Amino acid sequence: MKYNLTLSASKNQLTVFATIALFFHTSSFAEMPAVPVPSENPITDSKTILGKILFWDEQLSSDDTVACGTCHIPSNAGTDPRPATNPGFDNVFGTDDDVIASLGVVHYDENMQVVDDERFGFDVQVTDRNTPSSINAMYADELFWDGRASSIFSDPQNPDITVISQGGALESQAIGPILNSVEMAKNGRTWDEVISKLISVKPLALANNIPQDMVDALSTNPSYPQLFNEAFGDSTITAARIGMAIATYERALVSDQTPWDLYMAGDATAMTAGQIQGWQMFQTGPGVGGNGPNCAMCHVPPLFTDNKFYNIGLRPAQEDAGRMNVTNNPADFGSFKTPGLRNVGLKSAMMHVGWITDSMDAIDFYNAGTVDVTSNHVQFTANQSPLPNNPNSPMNPPYSMTAVQVASEENQAKIADFMANALTDPRVANETFPFDRPTLQSEITHPINSGLSGAWYNPNTSGQGFMLEILPDTNRAFFAWFTYDSQDPVEGLPNSIGATEHRWLTGLGEINMQEKSITFDVNVTQNGLFDNPQDVIISPPDSIGSLTITFHDCKTATVEYDILNSTQSNTFEISRISSESDFICEKMLTGKPLQELNIVENPSSDFTVNYGLTGGWYNAETSGQGILLDVLPATNRVFFTWFTYDTQTPPETATAVIGDPSHRWLTGIGEVDVETKSVTIDLNLTTGGKFDDATPVQYSDANSYGSVTITFENCSSLQVQYNILGTSLTGSIPHTRISGENIPLCEYLSGQ
Repeated sequence: MKYNLTLSASKNQLTVFATIALFFHTSSFAEMPAVPVPSENPITDSKTILGKILFWDEQLSSDDTVACGTCHIPSNAGTDPRPATNPGFDNVFGTDDDVIASLGVVHYDENMQVVDDERFGFDVQVTDRNTPSSINAMYADELFWDGRASSIFSDPQNPDITVISQGGALESQAIGPILNSVEMAKNGRTWDEVISKLISVKPLALANNIPQDMVDALSTNPSYPQLFNEAFGDSTITAARIGMAIATYERALVSDQTPWDLYMAGDATAMTAGQIQGWQMFQTGPGVGGNGPNCAMCHVPPLFTDNKFYNIGLRPAQEDAGRMNVTNNPADFGSFKTPGLRNVGLKSAMMHVGWITDSMDAIDFYNAGTVDVTSNHVQFTANQSPLPNNPNSPMNPPYSMTAVQVASEENQAKIADFMANALTDPRVANETFPFDRPTLQSEITHPINSGLSGAWYNPNTSGQGFMLEILPDTNRAFFAWFTYDSQDPVEGLPNSIGATEHRWLTGLGEINMQEKSITFDVNVTQNGLFDNPQDVIISPPDSIGSLTITFHDCKTATVEYDILNSTQSNTFEISRISSESDFICEKMLTGKPLQELNIVENPSSDFTVNYGLTGGWYNAETSGQGILLDVLPATNRVFFTWFTYDTQTPPETATAVIGDPSHRWLTGIGEVDVETKSVTIDLNLTTGGKFDDATPVQYSDANSYGSVTITFENCSSLQVQYNILGTSLTGSIPHTRISGENIPLCEYLSGQ
């Protein structure tokens, strides 16, 4: 095969290029090997799509925050784009042995309670090594940096049974992270728990922008048992089948359409002149004395790896024994797998330590210690492997004696350009098939979700409560304070805190994550007194004071207020009624990562959900009728709280329900119906916390007490149609919105 090369006038370069043309331009480099497939796990379309769905489903983790794909993003070369620091061997952050690696989950005990981890506290744990690529991984006999994922795949639920006798490294690798308490799991997670969860969840329920092949598969088989039945012939879900499906999907991730591939296939224009020169130098070194080791000796084309293990001296071997942990062979002390260089230009972190930043930085490492070369790196030569033999050289030097074009930074840049750009597959960079994927919930980066939203009740009074609404794309929260109290009102504060003709107080505030608090400017509404049915008018922007809510945990908080120029200040406790949507609260209190989901897309309806329904809604035809709506993250579900103190005469059939002064709260969850522009909610009845009996409110029982359907007329009004106590109480009540923020979903449902 003949190639047209653009050469400079350098005699040395001409000699080098001629040598390469004779020795390396052979068809053996032009094509990737056939994908190896174990006979025990043949490739089928149904198994591939099941594996793809599993690979990108965050529900495969214990806390729904990590999918396999979370750490293997195609556009980051199948590795993790999120830099995170592990303190390394000394367990001290900020020292030389720190590793840049992958975020996993917070440390959970067996009961899914957050543990104060000795290294990471309540923050998300970080893996011990940088994430290797999932792309082209099918060509290796052992996987992970240390090769602990064996070619022999044993049944994870019965290790005495061999499922795949040879060629099962992908299967062995796929099942590892799912039970790992740093990467995806709580302590002591079992396969029975994983399988039980998969049976119960909706596949990809947390994902957005789902590719069409996955949408089509789920339209036919919308549950995991159905997907497994399609792939394996029956609906049984096992750990081995999970591994086999994921591995089958990974065998489709062959990256073989780089400029280098096109160039080797005969397109002389596929690489730039500089990249062609970089490719030539990549193969020749010069190494020691001009004929020593070169990049291609370990990064062997066309895979650009030999899939072998070496100690190249990145760090002292005692910090991480690497391959020796698997083989118990002292010769493997500190050795790690040669990474493939395909798509290396897309990586944000390289090698197992993760702090090699790009191709030029890698060249800088290999030049460390070379005479007359200044490098930002140090090579640790103890236990360092010898380089593979070069058939053109009798020498077998250590890595510390090699070099990459030390005499010319220009040539180094050409080699780096070749690696970073000529080995990049545009399908990988652009995440097109087969490297397409859904958007994960953890990737949606809005700063706040509705984790503090919901109803909060003051158990020390008979009618003191709060509604909190987190606003999308901000760190702000809206609050509505309703404070009817049948106890004596506070003196000196008419029409305000504690008075029987109290107006609503509202305001906006900034969330202070460090202090675990929100401070609000307080405004007072006009009209809508609890003993005088009128329309509530949203508060004017003029502040009458301030209020700070400080959270003790995700169910209790302290309210401190200073209103009317310190005429009235006080502190009291509030308890949460709604138990859903705790993400922000948990982040503030425990360091659990934000899920940060203000937007959830439903591809089947072209419908985007955000928190446009949240806030307070008031019934102007009664003296104390109101509801709170709280849209839950990652779902089309709405949490509902109904408080219905009413000084008017209650209906005869409404005992302890609508209109009774001793009414308990009603709560429930319902699904948004985008066609009818409504939400139907199963209702439950709280215990305690009556409006005329200051006792703590208990969460609603799971038993249905009836239902309500909320239909949106516009973004300021809605109708609540209720059917309670076995149709013994039915009716329809209009409500007017108190909070003026956050209405996109309302606009959608009302057709505006």
